[in-house]
Amino acid sequence: MNAPRHLTLRERIYEEIVRMIVSGELPSGAPLDEKALTERLQVSRTPFREALGTLAKEGLIEIRPYRGFYVRSFSRKETEDLYELRKTLECFAVELAVPHMSDRHIEQFERILDAAVGALQAGDIQAYGLHDKEFHETISELSGNAALIETLARLALQIQVGRTIANESKVFAERAIRERDDILAAFRERNIARARQLMHAHISDVQRAVLERFEGE
Repeated sequence: MNAPRHLTLRERIYEEIVRMIVSGELPSGAPLDEKALTERLQVSRTPFREALGTLAKEGLIEIRPYRGFYVRSFSRKETEDLYELRKTLECFAVELAVPHMSDRHIEQFERILDAAVGALQAGDIQAYGLHDKEFHETISELSGNAALIETLARLALQIQVGRTIANESKVFAERAIRERDDILAAFRERNIARARQLMHAHISDVQRAVLERFEGE
């Protein structure tokens, strides 16, 4: 595992399992083969199960008695509820963040968006998703509301799984870039109402893209 040296073994296992889930290598509903994964990661069962316990608390892993560990499957209703909550929280974050945005912050958002566009043009959807995540997390941090930041952080992994599903569509990803460009323009104008409206529309677009997957199943 290519992990930073400062992480504990349990944290390294955690990060690798998260990567496999978010990338789709471990798809929704899939069982986790404990023997195969511990051998692949070259770790023992104890830290492996500790990492899965953390992921279970965060809602990405299900522990089924006598059956083992499974990647959590989200129902259509659970997914819809998650995105309705996300819209409320992130729009609130925008309202709080915009008044705190300096020109330096705007430049930071531009760099993030430039990197996202570059990843999209290179066909690297996984990198695009990471820049998208950074964009939203930066807004959250600028809100200055500790309770809001903590709540969004707890939902981050579930949101990231949804983001990965939506970003599988290149058309959606290109549309999302245009939406965020509009949001950036609202940031420059310090137009809170417009920025909030655009964020709500952007997340609603992601929500539709994710929920469309349920229609085909």
